[in-house]
Amino acid sequence: MAALLGVVSIVVLLVCPTAIYCSNVTVSPFSSLPCSQPCGSNVNGTSIDQALGNINSGDYLRLLPGCHCVRTFSVVQDVTDVSLIGDGGGIVQITCAPGLGLAFLNVTRLSFQGLIITGCGLNGPNAVSLNTAINTMVDLFIQLAEDINIAMVIASCTDVVMDHVTIMNTTGLGLVGVNVAGESSFTNNVFSFNMGEQCFLLDDNYGMPKNWTVGGGAQFIYVDYVAQSNNSVDLNIDNNTFSKNSYCGSELIFEIEYQFIKTIQNISYYVGAGGGLSLSLAQRAYSVNTSVQRCSFENNTATIGSAVAILWYAGVQNTSIVLSDCVFSNNGIQGLKKNDVVFVTQGGLAIVKDIAVPFRLRPNLPPSGPNTVTVLRTNFTGNTGYSGSCVFVFSMYSTPFRLFDNRPNQVTLDGCHFENNSGIAGPIFLGGEEKATGLQSGLVVQMQRCTVVRNKVNQPLFGSTSSTLALVQLFAMNMTIRDTSFISNVGTAVGSLTSLIILEGVVDFANAMAVAGGALHLSTQTVLLVKNNSKVSFTNNTAYVGGAIYSDYSFGAFTDSNYNDCFMYFDDIIVLCTTSLVPCPDLSALNISVVFSNNKAYLGGILYGSSLDSCSWAADIKNKYCLNCPILEALYNLNENKTITVLQLDQRPNTSSVIATTTSALNVDNSPAFSYMPGQQFFLKLQSVDRLNHTVPTVVTAQSKGSSSTSAQLGGSGFWLTTANGSSDTPTKVYGQQNSTVSLTVYSLDSFVQSQSLRVSLGNCGFGFSYNMTSMDCECGNASMGSKVTCDPNLKVFNTTDGFWFGPGPNGVGVVYGRCLLDYCNGNVTGWVLTQAIDAQCANNRTGLLCGGCQEGYSSVFGTNRCMKCTDSTLGLLVFFAAAGIGIIAVILFLHITVSEGYITGVVFYSGVVVTYATVQGAAREALIPLYFLNLNIGFETCFYDGMTALDRAGLGLVFPAYLFILMILFIWLAGRFLLLSEWLAKSNFTPSKLVATLIVLSYNSITQSCFQILGFVEVTVYQDDGSSYVIRPWATDPNVEYFSPKHAVLFVISVVLLIIYVLPVTVLLILPSFTSRGVWRFKPLYDVFFNPFKDNFTFWLGVCLVIRIMIFTISSFFAPPGSTLYLGVVLMGAVFLKSVIQPFKLPVHNGLDVFFLINLLLLSISSLYFQGLDATNKTYRITNVQSPFTAFLMVLVGVAYVVICAVIVVHFYLRFPKLRCSCKARSKKPQSVLPEATASYKNWSVPETSAKANRPTPESQTATTKVTFSEFNTAGISDDLTE
Repeated sequence: MAALLGVVSIVVLLVCPTAIYCSNVTVSPFSSLPCSQPCGSNVNGTSIDQALGNINSGDYLRLLPGCHCVRTFSVVQDVTDVSLIGDGGGIVQITCAPGLGLAFLNVTRLSFQGLIITGCGLNGPNAVSLNTAINTMVDLFIQLAEDINIAMVIASCTDVVMDHVTIMNTTGLGLVGVNVAGESSFTNNVFSFNMGEQCFLLDDNYGMPKNWTVGGGAQFIYVDYVAQSNNSVDLNIDNNTFSKNSYCGSELIFEIEYQFIKTIQNISYYVGAGGGLSLSLAQRAYSVNTSVQRCSFENNTATIGSAVAILWYAGVQNTSIVLSDCVFSNNGIQGLKKNDVVFVTQGGLAIVKDIAVPFRLRPNLPPSGPNTVTVLRTNFTGNTGYSGSCVFVFSMYSTPFRLFDNRPNQVTLDGCHFENNSGIAGPIFLGGEEKATGLQSGLVVQMQRCTVVRNKVNQPLFGSTSSTLALVQLFAMNMTIRDTSFISNVGTAVGSLTSLIILEGVVDFANAMAVAGGALHLSTQTVLLVKNNSKVSFTNNTAYVGGAIYSDYSFGAFTDSNYNDCFMYFDDIIVLCTTSLVPCPDLSALNISVVFSNNKAYLGGILYGSSLDSCSWAADIKNKYCLNCPILEALYNLNENKTITVLQLDQRPNTSSVIATTTSALNVDNSPAFSYMPGQQFFLKLQSVDRLNHTVPTVVTAQSKGSSSTSAQLGGSGFWLTTANGSSDTPTKVYGQQNSTVSLTVYSLDSFVQSQSLRVSLGNCGFGFSYNMTSMDCECGNASMGSKVTCDPNLKVFNTTDGFWFGPGPNGVGVVYGRCLLDYCNGNVTGWVLTQAIDAQCANNRTGLLCGGCQEGYSSVFGTNRCMKCTDSTLGLLVFFAAAGIGIIAVILFLHITVSEGYITGVVFYSGVVVTYATVQGAAREALIPLYFLNLNIGFETCFYDGMTALDRAGLGLVFPAYLFILMILFIWLAGRFLLLSEWLAKSNFTPSKLVATLIVLSYNSITQSCFQILGFVEVTVYQDDGSSYVIRPWATDPNVEYFSPKHAVLFVISVVLLIIYVLPVTVLLILPSFTSRGVWRFKPLYDVFFNPFKDNFTFWLGVCLVIRIMIFTISSFFAPPGSTLYLGVVLMGAVFLKSVIQPFKLPVHNGLDVFFLINLLLLSISSLYFQGLDATNKTYRITNVQSPFTAFLMVLVGVAYVVICAVIVVHFYLRFPKLRCSCKARSKKPQSVLPEATASYKNWSVPETSAKANRPTPESQTATTKVTFSEFNTAGISDDLTE
C-alpha cells in the first residue's frame, strides 16, 4: 500500500492554459489522512460535493491534501476544459459514501492528476439514472446495472487525460470508460484491489450471472453513437500498474456460449470482463486505435482474461490494439483448486472475437475487420489458469467461407518471452475458432521471434492424465510459428485439432517431456506446412508415444482405398500432385531441413500415428527412388547420399520405437475354448499391428450381437490396453441369454479397425449363481457363508480360505465348506473357486465332495492319492504280487531277518509310521517306495482294473497280508511233510516260529492301517439356502462314499473282525501274556522269538510299540493336519523319552537303532509343522527339482534311514554267510548233526534266546536253546492240524 501511495505522492504543478479561462476552485479536505471518519459536513473550505455539483466549463478543481468525501451524487456533464487536480503538497484522497462514485458525461478535455480514489462504488438508482443518461447519446447495450459498484464512470468524453491517479479498494469496477474519444491518455496510474463483493464465494447457482461478482481495474467500452460519428479514437494506456484486481462473474461466458438465445438478453451483456484491463469493442462507424505500453499486470484474476480482456463484438471495424513492452506476472489463480475452475479459466491476455450483439442490431451486420491485436516484446511469467494461462483467443467465426480473406483479422505475438507459466489446456496459447478446419479463412494468428522456456502443462483436475493438451493448443485455427523456440518445457509444445500450422524460419523444439508428442500433437486432420527457407529441429524430446511428433490425422478407414494419413507438406499444400497438370514439388530443390535428433518414446521416438506413405509427394519420391519401401525408409536412405535432405532422421525407421502408426489390423490368436456363464470373465489373446507391421499397443473395446439383446465388456470399464510385446490377455465379459450364442467383435479405438467376429457360447449359470433377466448376468446366489466364503460378482468366483474346499453338497443340495483332505486339493488354486469348474480345486484328476473321488475315466491307484488312467492288467499284477510274497518269505528264510534278531523292530515301526504320515501330508512318494514294501503296501502307482475306487483299494490292502499268511501256512506244512526242507532249516538254525512271528509283526502295520482307513470318517457341515446347516459323516478317504453303504459295510465288518481277532489279541498278548498263562505257554516258541531281543523286565515293549502304532493310525484317520502332525509329534516325543530312559533291548546297538528311527520320525514331524506354517503365511520357498523345502528335508531324513537299513541288511549277510560256509564243511564229516563250532560262531554274532521270567513256570525242556527239529511243532501244539 505504501508503494501505491508513493506513486501518487509526486508534486503536481498544473498551469492553466492561457487561451482558456480557468476558474481556480480550492477544495479543503474532510479530514486528515487516513479517511477514518465517516463522511460528514466539511469543517473548512468548499466541499467536493459543492465543487462537483456546481462545476462549469474551464473550472480547475484544486484539492488540498487530506481526505475528501463524496456524500451526494452529481454528474459532471456537458462542460469543457475541466480538471480535477490534487495539490502537490501531499496526498489527496477521495472516498465516497455508500452507493456513490464519480461520474463524468459528455465532457471535452477532461483531466485528472495526483489523486487517490478509494472505497467508492456507484450503484442503485444513481447508477440507473446515469445509465439512462448515457443511452441518450450512445447505444449502450452493455448495461451499467444498479447492483454493480463502479468507482468512476467517464462516458462520451473527449480528450481525457489521467495521470498519476490511483483507483483502489472498489467493491466492483475501478474505472469504466464509455466511448472515451479523441486522443485520450492514461499514464502512470495504479488500479489495485478492485474486485467483486463476493468473488469466489460459491453457491448452488454459481453458473448464473451474479452482479456482485463483477470487478476489475479498468474497462473501456466502445459502441456506436445514436447519431452516427466517424471520428477515430486514439487511446493511449502507458506505464500503468494493474495489481490484485478480480472479476469472477460468469456473465461473459453466457454472452459467448448462448449468443443465439434471444432470452439471454435479459441476463447478458453486463459490464465487466478482465481482471486488470478490459476493452469491449462494439463499434462499426469509427475506428479505435489502442496502445497499451510499458504496463504491469500482476496477480489479477478473472474468468476470461485475468490481466487483460479484449472483446470484439460482431461487426467491429478497423480496430488496432497494440500491447508492447508489458509484463504479465502471476495472473490467474496460484494453487488452483477444483472449485475455482468455474471462475478462473484464463490467466493472462484473453481475446474474444465476434461476440454476438443483441438481435435488434444484427440486421445488415457486416463481417468484422480488418482488426488486429499485436503483442510486442512482452514477458509472461508465472501465470496460471485452467486454460490459456498467458494468451487465450476465441473466435465466433462470422466470416463466410472463402479461400483468401481480403479483410483478415489478425493476432500477432512478436518478440514475447514465456517462462514458468502453467495450466491445463494451452498455458501459453489457447486458440479456437467456430469453423470446420483451419484451412478455412478466418482469424490469422502469428507467433514470431518468441521464446517459450520451462513452462508446464498441468494434469486435469477432474480426470486422469491427458495426452491431447499442449502449451500451445489450437482448435480449427490458422497459426504461423516463425523463428520461435520451445525449450525445456513439460508437456507437448504445440497441439491442435483440425488446424493449419505453418512453420517458417528457424523453429526449435528441444528437451520437452510429454505424454503423446514431445513437440507436436496433431489431431483430427491437422495439417503441418513447412515453408521454404526454413529449418525446423526436434532435439532431445521424450514422450510415451511420439517422442517428437504425434499425429492421428486420418481420412477414411484403413480398409478404404482413399485412406489418407498425410499431415505434412512442404512449401505449399498440394494434396494431389499425381498428374502433369499439378506437378509435385521438387523436394531436392527446396531449402528446407526438418531435423530429428535423439528423440525418444516407447512407440515412435521420431513419429507416431502416420507413415506418410499416403502423401502425394511421397508417391512421387517412391516412384523415382524406392518403389516398394516405406517413404521414411526411402528418405533415410536419401539422407545418407545427400539426395534429398528435407527430412533428416537420425535413426533408421525400421522399429516401432522409431516410427509407429495406429492399428491397421487386430488379430485374435485364439477363440473361446468352452462355454461361459453370462457375465463370466475370460481372456482373449489380442495382437495389434500397425501399418508398418510393427506390434503396437492400442486401446480396444468390444461389440456383441446375438439372437436377443446382448452386450460385451473388456476390462473393468469396457476398454483395454493391449501390449506391444505380442499377444495380450484381454479380460472379456459377454452378457446375454443362457444357452445362447453371441457374435463378438473387438475394435481398436485409435483407428476403429475391428477383429474378425468370434462366436462365444453362453451356458447356464454355475453353482452358487442365479440368472438376472434384466442385466443378463449371473449374479451371486445364497451360497455365501459370511466371512468363510464370499462371492465376487465381478470375477464370478467365490473367495475362500486357502487349504479349504468349497462346492455343492451331496446330490447338489446345499453348500459344503471344509478343509481339503490329504493331498487332494490343488495347491495352485488357492483363495478362490470358479463355480463353473468346481474341480479346478482338485489335484490329480480328482472330483466330487472334498475332491474325494476320481473323475470319469480315471481310477484310484496304489502308492499315491492320484487318479490315473488305468487298463485291465490284473493277470500281470497277480503274477508280480505272487512272486513278491514268495520273495519276502525267501528273504526272511535266507537272511534270517526276523524279529528275534532285534534289528528290524525299529525298521518296521519306522516304515509303518512314515507311510501313514506321508499319506496324511501328501509328500512326494518316489523316495518312499521301499518303505511301502516294508509295510506290505504297494509303493508304486498301479491299479488292478479300470474304475478301481478308493474303497476297492482299501479292501485290496487286506489281501496281500492274507496271501503272506497263506504262504506261511503252506511253508510250515511243507516243512512238516518233507524231511529235506526240515533238515535244511535245522542246518540253517532257523525255526518256523521266527517266520510266523516276523510275518505277524510285518502284517500288523498293513492290516491295522487298512482297518483304520476303512473305519475312518470325516465330519462335513452342509449349509442350506435358508441359513440352517447340518452335519454328515461320510467315509474319510472318499467323502463321496456314504458311510456304511452296502459296499463299505462289508469292508467295515471285515475290519472290525480283524481288529477283534487279530489286532487287539496280538497287542494284548504281547503286553500281558500272564493273563492266560496256560494258553499262553502253548505259544512259547513264538514268545521266545518276540521276547528274545528284550531285557527280561521289558519283554512287553513290542506290545507297547504296537499300541503306539494304533495311536498313530487313529490320529491319521480321525484328525486332519496340522492337528494330526502335532499329535504325532507329541506321541513320538513321549516314545523317544521312554525308550531313552528305560532302554528295553539287551544290546545297546538295538536301543540305539530304535532311538535313531524315533528321532528321525520326530524330525519329520517337526519339519512338517514348520513348513506348513510357512505356507500358511505365504512364505513357501522353492528349491530346484523339488516341490518344497519339506520334500527336500524328508528325502534327506529318509535317505539317512535307508543307509541304516542297508547297514542292517549287510550285518545279516555277514552273519549268514559264515554259517553257510561252516555248514558245508561239517556236512562232509557228520552230515546228520550240527557242528558245535558253527553253533558257537552263530551265538557269538546272534542274540541268545531268552528264558522265561522267574515267576513263570519253566519246564526244563523249554529252557534250553531251541533245536531246529520237527518235534518243535508238537511242542508248539500247532503242527497236528498242519501235518494231517
